[in-house]
Amino acid sequence: MRKQLLAAVTALALFASCKKDDPVAIPTPEFTIPEEFYTIWEGITFKDISEADAYKWDLGNGETSEYRVPDTFRYTQPGSYTVKLTTYINGHASTVEKEVKVAQLYAYEVELRSYVENYALEGGDLAAPSEGKPNVYLQVFTYDNNLAEQAIYRSDTRYEVSREELPLTFPVDRVPIGSEYWSYIYPYFRFYDQNDDKSDRLIAHNRVGEGSSRFHLDKASREGYYTYQRGTDDWGSHLVVKFKAELP
Repeated sequence: MRKQLLAAVTALALFASCKKDDPVAIPTPEFTIPEEFYTIWEGITFKDISEADAYKWDLGNGETSEYRVPDTFRYTQPGSYTVKLTTYINGHASTVEKEVKVAQLYAYEVELRSYVENYALEGGDLAAPSEGKPNVYLQVFTYDNNLAEQAIYRSDTRYEVSREELPLTFPVDRVPIGSEYWSYIYPYFRFYDQNDDKSDRLIAHNRVGEGSSRFHLDKASREGYYTYQRGTDDWGSHLVVKFKAELP
């Protein structure tokens, strides 16, 4: 009889220990931010996201997602953004927060490696006679609030530049790079041949048709460059924009 009573008490104790009101251990959600930092307009995709029944993301910039893996997204302004992931398992929620750092790229130097000696970049005849040694200056363009083109920088002129003198370097002071529509080719860096008796002639720039481009950023050193080239260094339009990434 005593054994039966003891078994009944033990069963009752086990039943009481499994009450619905007892807390349920919920695993802490997890995800990985692959890079130490990103730049504005750079695509971001999270990895190593833990399993759950449902997900809710707050990306820290007003955007949200309920996918397990949010679509590739971008931040449009530099700064530090707190990303919150809330997962739901058996109706119970758990949240984790992590920080995404977003840098702004600033150009500090533009290098002219080759220039076009006729009006080819302005839609002219490639076979037109050479204009000789150009008087070279760099001008940087952006857009104002009315989408009107606006020059924000002009260098000094270097006179009668021959190809033997290339490459030429032109320092610029923290020109921000990147925008929604043109990404890393914005703003526009243009080299002109200064003429006193007629319009200045465009001889190289970072938006050329039928050309090639390359972008490189070393995130360890936080420095990089991009190039735009049409033709070769013996003939063509070729410039290199060097920049640094600045974190908030």
